[in-house]
Parts: sequence; structure tokens; C-alpha cells
Amino acid sequence: MGIEFDDAAASRLVGCAVEVALTLRASAGPRRSTAEAALLDFDGAYARLFETARVTESADRVRLAKELERLADQLRIVQRQADEERQRSADLAAWQRREADRELVRIAGGVPMQPVLDWSSAVFDPKPSSTPKRPSPVSATFSARTRQRTGSGRSGGRSSADPTRLRQFSATARAQDASTEQDMVRVRNAWTAFTSRCSWVPVDGATLPGGFGDYLAENAEDASWIERIADAFRAAGGGSLADTALDAAAASTLPHGLQRLLDPSLTPAEVAAIWAALGFTDADVRALPLTTQLQFAGLDGVPAAQRDIASRAVLSAAVRDPERLYRLMGLAYTYGAVSLEEFTEQVIALRDGLNRADQLAGRLKAPSAAVAQLVGFGVSNGALVAAVVLGDLDTASNVTVNVPGAMTTLNSMGEKVRAANELLFAAGQRGSAEDSFAVVSWLGYRAPGVIEVPRQDRAHAGGANLASFLDGIHDSRGTAPRSVTVLGHSYGSTTAAEALAQTRHRVDSFITYGSVGFTDTTRPEHLNVDRVYATEGANDHTAILGRIGRTDPRDLPDVDTFSAEAARGTKAVTGHEMYPEAGGVGYLSPDATSQRSIAKIIATGKP
Repeated sequence: MGIEFDDAAASRLVGCAVEVALTLRASAGPRRSTAEAALLDFDGAYARLFETARVTESADRVRLAKELERLADQLRIVQRQADEERQRSADLAAWQRREADRELVRIAGGVPMQPVLDWSSAVFDPKPSSTPKRPSPVSATFSARTRQRTGSGRSGGRSSADPTRLRQFSATARAQDASTEQDMVRVRNAWTAFTSRCSWVPVDGATLPGGFGDYLAENAEDASWIERIADAFRAAGGGSLADTALDAAAASTLPHGLQRLLDPSLTPAEVAAIWAALGFTDADVRALPLTTQLQFAGLDGVPAAQRDIASRAVLSAAVRDPERLYRLMGLAYTYGAVSLEEFTEQVIALRDGLNRADQLAGRLKAPSAAVAQLVGFGVSNGALVAAVVLGDLDTASNVTVNVPGAMTTLNSMGEKVRAANELLFAAGQRGSAEDSFAVVSWLGYRAPGVIEVPRQDRAHAGGANLASFLDGIHDSRGTAPRSVTVLGHSYGSTTAAEALAQTRHRVDSFITYGSVGFTDTTRPEHLNVDRVYATEGANDHTAILGRIGRTDPRDLPDVDTFSAEAARGTKAVTGHEMYPEAGGVGYLSPDATSQRSIAKIIATGKP
């Protein structure tokens, strides 16, 4: 009988733990330099509190990295022990078969042969151990320390600071923590997969996933705390302030329930539960401060209608004052982030794409809702991200999420919206009269540049984002969608495969088109999906270039393929594009064979 140990799940957790530990160590320099800059003009008791919090954060980050590295070492040991146990079991089974053969000879040869056979088997073929090997227990323990953020309460002390430097620290810390949050999600998902698929290994302690979240929550509170202090100094016009006044400002936080909702360590299900308990109305969301709306817009687990309100408010502010929002989102202090010029161009393009979505939504036929929604407008790895929905994500019975590939930015949102509109129309023609549809153009990750396509980094980060988004669709609704379909174009299929290895809620269909491939450890049985489909046009000469070092999903067992070539009434794909604006036929062009088949899968589950 085999042991319950999935090597792929263990290897995924090892790789994830090592990568995240390296990232945590690498983040020390930028955080320390911005903290030191903030301290240049920071004096008094609050400067000492800030320095103490900085030292505590740094020590906790090192402890967390060491614990991840220790976890990886433990996993390598149990992987070796699993191999040894499998080999012991196989050796014992083989010996038992040989012993059975020798027993037949003993019976045939009679008593004179038995001593000879017993002696020869004991000397030349001893029995392997029949005692199963016990694996070493695995532990993953970490707890973040609480940081003090108010003074002793004694009167008379005063503090001074440069509010601009404090805000620069806060924005840099938030940008860095947003990236670290993706790593936390990866670790949490990999740990869950390991514990569910490797029950052979005993677990002595598992506080690391929660402790990782507590560490990020402490970091988030540090950033908010520094922002409140900066506001107090700015309102005072500079100079020094009494520590007792700063105590009041530092403690002037959001209501407890809203603080809990914005905790970055929460799962979409936990967000949904807290949101339901808050009882917020649309008016409440509109009344939130802009900085809170920015955080709120990215909360998977909150209904799309309310995320739409917050996202549109942030987008409007970005259109009015792009430089302010550029800094508020932390992009001015993030290495490798989009420039202010690119930010401004993409904000305008998103606004135009959303306006187009609003126009197209007005033409949707019942029972699909005639609305468009903007969800998740924010930043990921220094890039602007967002998702635009045609239809109502909160009520549609049939939800489709389309994930684009390399070099995609918000500049192309108009094109993605038009592709979604054609796809929704085509699926609606093939669905039943009771089916309502919503199609999401999900640009929720930093898509790779050309030279980054062979690497998996962007897929790892994007996969964590997408897994959270997909689970949030289920968790935020009163009733689950009847069907959820994920489409992945080019590198988007690689990213979607990473996501579907992490989701809690099962997806009905996963469709890759023009895929640049899956990693060697990704197989349909590892994905939380019922059916996997793949297509690629004969005239698509780009996808194969991105598959260097990856596997074509069409070559995998349990993946159903369908044609992207010409058929009666439809055309062949002419290249690698999803939806070319002028000339050529893309995979989602309304006259493409592939689009017709994809629409049918969305509506019926079959091409």
C-alpha cells in the first residue's frame, strides 16, 4: 500500500519557501534606506518609537526568512525519507514474491531441500525490513511581535518631523508589502496543498502562515500610523507637536471592523464574512477616504458592485490628479515601476475602456444584467492593474474570466472590453433562456516583457492574484455561479495554470489559446478544474517560441483540443493576437472558429 505523499506538492512548497525567503532578505536594503531618510528630520519620543518599530520589523523579517529556509530543509529530508520508504516497500514486496517461489520449490523438493534453501536465502537474499519508516515531523512556526505606536502618556514631551519624508516611507513600505503579500498567498496556498496531499508527514506546528499575515498586518499598521503622524504635522504647518497630541492622532484609526476588513492576511472567505457583518451601504463606501478606497478596491471577497464604487472613485482621482495618485500608490518609490507618463496614459486608457464598457453594457440582453463593473483597480509589482466586467459579477449564473498574456497593460483595456462583448454575445446565443452571463477582462498582474516570458516569476505572482480573485467571486456572492470558465491567452494560460493549482473553489472549464505552455510539474490532475481545453492556430508562430522549457498543453493527457482553423462560416486564426483591431483574425475575433468553440464551452461546457 502506498504512502500519502505528493512529491510535486512538496517540491512546490520547497521552491516557494526558498524564493520567498530570498525576497524577504533582498527587501531589507530599500526599507532601511527609506526609514533612515525619514529619521533625518524626525526627533523626540515619536522618532524613538519609529526606530524601535523599524528594528522590530527588520528582526521579524529575518526570523521569517530563516523559518522559511528551515521549512525547506525539513521538506527535503521528508522527501528523501518518502523515497526510502517507497523503496523499502518495493524491496519487501519483491522479496515476498521470491520467497513465495522458493516455498514452491521447498514443497516440491521435500524436507531434504528445506535446510539448503533456508540457508541460501538467509545468506544471499535476506528479508528487507518490514517496519515502515516513520517520517520526521515538519514544523512551520513563526509569530510576529506587536509594535508600540503611542507614547507613555506623560505630558511635556514634544516631537518634530518632516511630513513629506514620513509619507515617502509609508508609500514605499506599502508598495513593498503589496509584493510581499503575494508571496504570503503563495506560501499559504503551497502549505495548504502540502498538508492536504502529504498526510503521511506529521505536522508539529503550523503557525507560520498566520504569523506571516500578522507580520504584514503590523507593517500595514506602521504605514497607516506614519501617515496619521504626517497628517498631524502637515495640519500644524510644521514645527514640533506635543507628544500627547500625537498620541491622539496616532490612535485616531478607522473603526475596528473596517481595520479587520483591510487586514492583508485575510482570505477572500474571511473578507466576505467581515464585510457581511459590517452592513455597509453604497453610500458608506462612497464616504470612505481615498486611501481607504484604494485598499478597498483590491479586496477579493467584497461584492463587485461595492468594489466598482471604490475603483471608480480612485480612477476618477487618478484622472484628475495623476501625480498625486502616482505617489499615493507608492509607484514613485518603487524600483522598476511604470513611469508617471506611462501611469497617466494607462489611467486615461482605462477610463476610455470603462466608458466603452458602460456603453456596450447598455445593449446587453436580459437575463444578463446591463451593467459594467471596474474591480481591483490598483498596483501589482509596480504595474497598474484592473479588471473590467461586462455583466453583473455578483449575480450572473455563468462567469468567464479572460487572462491576457505578455506585454499586456491597461492601455489595451478598450480592445479587451470589445473582445469580451463579442464573446458574451456569442455565448448568450448558445446558452439557455435562463442563463445570465458576465465576462471579466482580468488584467490583474504585471504581464511579462518579451525577455521575461521564459521565466515563471510573473506567472507565480499573477497566479496568486488570480487565485484570490477567482475564490473571491464565490465567497462574495450569496449563491455560487452555475459555471465558471477561465480563459488563458499566451502567457496568461501559464499564469492561470499557476492560479488553478491554488484555488479553493473548483472551476468548471479552463481553456488555453495560443499557450506558451505549462511547467513540467503542471498537469491537469494538479489543477482545481473539471475540464481543460486547448487550441492553437497553424498560423500562430509566436506561441511555440514562448514554450521553450515548457510543455504544450495540447500534448498533455486529459486535455481536450479543438480547432482554430477555418470551418463552414468561420475563419482560421491568422496569428497570435487575441483580438486584432484592424486586419487579421484573432482567437476571440467574432468570425473566428476558435471564438465560436470557446463561446460554446462557456455556455454548455463542451466545444
